[in-house]
Amino acid sequence: MIIRTVKQLWKERGDNVWLFAELVIIAIFLWQAIDPLYTLNRVKNIPKGFNPENICRVYIHEYYISDKEYDASVDDSRKTQYASITSIFNNIVSLPEIESYYGGFCIPYGATFTTIRLYYNENGEEDNGEGRKEIEPYYYPASRGEFFKVLQIKDIKTGQYPTQLQKGEIQLSRSAAMELFGTTDCIGREVENEHGIRKLKITGVYEDFQPNPYMIPEPTVVANYADNPPEFIYLRLKEGVDRDSFIKRFNEELRPTLRVGNRYAGTMVDFEYVIEENMYNVTHESKNRFQLFISFFALFCAFLGIVSTFWIRTNDRRGEIGIMRSVGASRRRIIGQFVTEALLLVTMAFAVALPLIAHMVIANDFAQPVIYVTNVQLAEYCKAFATVPRFAVITVITYLIIAVTAAAAAIIPAARACKTGIADALHEE
Repeated sequence: MIIRTVKQLWKERGDNVWLFAELVIIAIFLWQAIDPLYTLNRVKNIPKGFNPENICRVYIHEYYISDKEYDASVDDSRKTQYASITSIFNNIVSLPEIESYYGGFCIPYGATFTTIRLYYNENGEEDNGEGRKEIEPYYYPASRGEFFKVLQIKDIKTGQYPTQLQKGEIQLSRSAAMELFGTTDCIGREVENEHGIRKLKITGVYEDFQPNPYMIPEPTVVANYADNPPEFIYLRLKEGVDRDSFIKRFNEELRPTLRVGNRYAGTMVDFEYVIEENMYNVTHESKNRFQLFISFFALFCAFLGIVSTFWIRTNDRRGEIGIMRSVGASRRRIIGQFVTEALLLVTMAFAVALPLIAHMVIANDFAQPVIYVTNVQLAEYCKAFATVPRFAVITVITYLIIAVTAAAAAIIPAARACKTGIADALHEE
C-alpha cells in the first residue's frame, strides 16, 4: 500500500506541493508555539524548596506625627522604638498556636529581597588576587527566630532544620557553596562581606529554594550579622491549628491589644497574600497567562489550517472513492489509503522542516522560541533547558499533533464519502 500511495502522491504532485509547503510552515510555527508551553510547564513544576503551607505574616507598624493615633508623649528614640518592637514581637511569638517563628524583612516569594556580596580568598590574601572568589547571592537576614524551621528547609548533611543563627554566622545554599568553593564541604570557613569589613563563619549548607516563582533556584545565603529590630514576623502554626480561624481571631481580638508606644501590630495575613503582594509575581503571572493565550491561539490556528486543508482535499476526491468502491474496495481499505497519504505527507514535510527547526534553534542557542517569553528569569531558564531531550520532546509532540490532526481530517470526510451511493459518487467523478 505504501508504494501505491507514494505513486498516487507523485501523480497529484501539482496539488500536493502547496499542501506540502503549508505543512512545512505549520511544523516550524507549531514547534515555536509549543516550546514556551513546555518550558512554562517545566518551570511551574520546579520544587519550591520550602513549604509555604500554614505560614502567616504580621508587620509591626509605626504611627507617625501626621497620624491621629500618634502619642506625642512617647519617647521616640531609637532605643525606645527597639524596645517597643521587641515587646510586641515577644507577645506574638509566645502565642500557644505558634510552632516556630522568624523575624526578618525578606522571605522567599515575598515582595522584599536583597543581595549581599561575599568574598573568599583560598590563599588567605587580602588583595583581589587569582585565588579570590566572589558571589552576590540573594540574602535573607535572620536576626530572630528559626528561618529554616518556619520554611522547613533542611541541612543537606544532617537532614535537620538548622538552628537559629548567632551573630556573625552564615549558612549557604548548595549552589552558593558550589559557586564559591566548588564543594559543599565548607563548614567552619569564613567569608568576607564588604571587602573584609565583616567576616562571617559558615555553620551549614542547606538545600536550594526558589527566591521567586518562575525562577530557577538561585544561590542564597541566610546570615545574622546585625541585630536589627524584626518588624516583619513570619509564623508557622502548629499542626492541627486552623489557619483561617487563627488569623481571624488574631485580627479581631488580639491585634488591638498589641500596641507599645507608637508601634503596633498590623493585620495578620496568610502566605498566599504575601505572594500576591509581590508585584514581581503578579506582573509575571499576568505575562505568563498572556503567553499561554498566544501559544494556545497559535495551536488553534494550526489545527484549523490542517483540518480544513485535508478535509477539502479528501472531499474533492469523492468521485475517486466511488470508483474504488465500484471495483470492490472495502471501506476500511479506502479510509486506510487516505490516512496513509495524509501521514506520508506529514512525515515528508516534517522531515524537511526538522533541519530548519534544528538550525534555527542551534543558531540562536535555543533563544528563538524564548523571545516570546517576557519574563527575563524564565528566558534564562529556557536557555538552561537547551538540551537534546527538550528538543526531542517538543519535536515529538509537534509531529504527533500534526499527524493526528491530519489523520482525523482525512478519516471523517472519507468515511462520510463511503456512505454515499456509488452512483452518486461516480456522478461527481
